[in-house]
Amino acid sequence: FFSVSLSQRVMAIIESMVARVEVASIDEAFLDLTGMPGNMTELGRSIRSKVHRCTGIPVGVGIAPTKTLAKLANHTAKRLQAHTGGVVDICDPVKRDWVLRNTSVGEVWGIGRKMKAHLEGMRILSAKDLAMADPWMLRKTFRETLKKTS
Repeated sequence: FFSVSLSQRVMAIIESMVARVEVASIDEAFLDLTGMPGNMTELGRSIRSKVHRCTGIPVGVGIAPTKTLAKLANHTAKRLQAHTGGVVDICDPVKRDWVLRNTSVGEVWGIGRKMKAHLEGMRILSAKDLAMADPWMLRKTFRETLKKTS
């Protein structure tokens, strides 16, 4: 569905709008919006609109202070597209808290089936529960695996 040439077109569009782009895979990029002027949600809508207009590909845009949170925002943008228009900015702590509370721990980047089951056994059911969990206990239990999602 998503060819290399289409990916290159999408990334070129994004790079024409944002200076610092880290291409993570054929269908994913992280944008550094530090110092970008204006409203970030509006910028996200502009990126989404231009990519769709030029390629026909609908993209989700997640805006957040970390890559893990950006992926979570993107997941929410896609999951609740009728309400979000495909763009979610969780830089605001109130919006971030809502997303974390309403996201299953298994939907967090880097959490597989086994870890999800283990976390749920520890009563860590949502991304919010994970964010509030004791970091020392998580490191002890999961070693380095969860550290990557911070």
